[in-house]
Amino acid sequence: MADIDLTPPLYPPTVRPSKGVLPLPLFLARFIRNPLRSLPRAVYHEPIVVHGRERPLVAWVTSPDLIETILLKDAGSFAKTRLDKRVLKPVLGDGLLTSEGASWRWQRKLASPLFRHAEILSYVPAMVSAASERVEDWRKRGARFTAHVDEDMTETTFKVITRTVLAGTAQADSDIILRAGRGYLDHITWEIAAAMLLLPEGIWHPFRSRMRKAARDERDAVGRLLASRRSETAAGDDLLARMIDARHPDTGEPMPDDLLIDNLATFLLAGHETTAKALTWTLYLLARSPHWQNRARDEIKAVTGGGPVQPEHIGRLEITTRILKEAMRLYPPAPVLTRVTTKPVTLAGRDLPERTLIVIPIYAVHRHHGVWEDPGRFDPDRFLAEAEAQHKRTQFMPFGFGGRVCIGQAFAMIEAIAILATLLQGAQFEWDGKHLPEPVSRVTLRPRGRMPLIVSPIQSVKVSALAKG
Repeated sequence: MADIDLTPPLYPPTVRPSKGVLPLPLFLARFIRNPLRSLPRAVYHEPIVVHGRERPLVAWVTSPDLIETILLKDAGSFAKTRLDKRVLKPVLGDGLLTSEGASWRWQRKLASPLFRHAEILSYVPAMVSAASERVEDWRKRGARFTAHVDEDMTETTFKVITRTVLAGTAQADSDIILRAGRGYLDHITWEIAAAMLLLPEGIWHPFRSRMRKAARDERDAVGRLLASRRSETAAGDDLLARMIDARHPDTGEPMPDDLLIDNLATFLLAGHETTAKALTWTLYLLARSPHWQNRARDEIKAVTGGGPVQPEHIGRLEITTRILKEAMRLYPPAPVLTRVTTKPVTLAGRDLPERTLIVIPIYAVHRHHGVWEDPGRFDPDRFLAEAEAQHKRTQFMPFGFGGRVCIGQAFAMIEAIAILATLLQGAQFEWDGKHLPEPVSRVTLRPRGRMPLIVSPIQSVKVSALAKG
C-alpha cells in the first residue's frame, strides 16, 4: 500500500497572463521579455482567441479538437510558418527542423531508423553512464550543497547525444556548441518579434551581432566534427555516418556538406535541449514534492533491485514515467507551435483570412481550464493508465503532433526515464524554500534565474558500482 501524502497540494510557479489582448507596444515589450507573458488570460479558458476584428492577424488556438484539425485533419490549410525558418536558419540552416517538402521527407527518412524503439533501448547504457558520471561529480562536491541543476542536466543530455546518435564530438567543440547554442537562444525573442512584424531579415536589434557570432561558432564547431569524421577510416553507424553515405533518391548525389552541417547542428541542439529542460523542471517538482520523490525512488529500487537501470526496466518504471509526463504537462519543453493559414478558413465560427498567424500555445493548452481539472496542480496520477486513456490526442503535446511530430520523442522519453531514475538512485533533492522560477519561453522552456536545488548525494551507494549489487 502506497504511503498517503499528507502535504498540501502543490501549485508550482506559472506565468501571470495579461487581462486581455495587449496593444502592440506593450505586447512586444512583454513578448521580448517572455512570450508567455503576452498571452491573454482568455487563452486558458476559451477554445480560440483572435486578435484583430476587420482583419484578424493572430489566432491563439487551445481547443484539442481544433488543434487536431490544424495539425492533422486539415494540415494542408495550415502550413508551417516561415517564422521558424527565419529565426532558426542562421544556426540550423535547412536541416530536419526547418526544411519542408521533399527535402524534409528525405532527411526524415534517413534519420528514422536510429529512432526506432529497439535501437533507442540499446542506448540506455550510455544514458545511464552519463547520469552516473553526474552523480559522481556531485558526490565529490560534498554531503549537501546547492547545484544549478539546469546546467547539470544540459551537460548530461549533451553527453548522451554525442555518445549515441552523433558519436565522436571532441570536448573542446562540445563546450563551444553548448555555449553557442545557449547564446543564440538567449535573445531569440528579438528575432521572433521582428519576424512576426514582417520586418526585413537584416534589421538591427541589440543582440543581433552576438547571436550571429554564436551561430557562426556553433556551425564552425559542427564543421570540424564533420571534417574529423571524414578523415576516419571507419565511419561507424551513427546518424552522421548514415547521412554521409546517403544518396538523394532522385539525383543520386550525396548530401552536401552544408546540409550535413545543418542536420548535425539540429540534432546537437534539439537533441539535448528539450530533454534537459524536461529533467530540470522534473527535479524541481520532486524537490517540492518529497512524497513523489520517495515513491519514485522506492519504485526504482524495486524494479532495478538496486542495480543500474537496464533497457528492460524502462517500461516498468510507471511512477517515474507519470512524474515526467506531469512535469512536461506543467512545463512543456517546447511551449509554442505556429502555423499560417494557406487560404480562408473557419475555426469555431471564426472566419480567418489567408496568411493569418495561428499560434498553438502548448503551455496554455496544458493548463487550460476547459481541458484539465485543477490544471495548475502537480498531480502525476493524471497519467495513470485509465486516466490517460481518456485524454484527447492533442491535449498533451510535449513533442508536438501530426506529420511534423518530433522524430526524437521516444528517444527523449527513454533518455529522461533512464537519467531521472539513475539520479534518484544516487541523490536526494530539496527545495531551498525561496526560489520560484518563472517559466520563460526561449524556443524551449527555461527557468528564469536558473534552477538552484539542494543536492544530497547518497554516499552509501556508488552508482558506478551498482552492478555489483
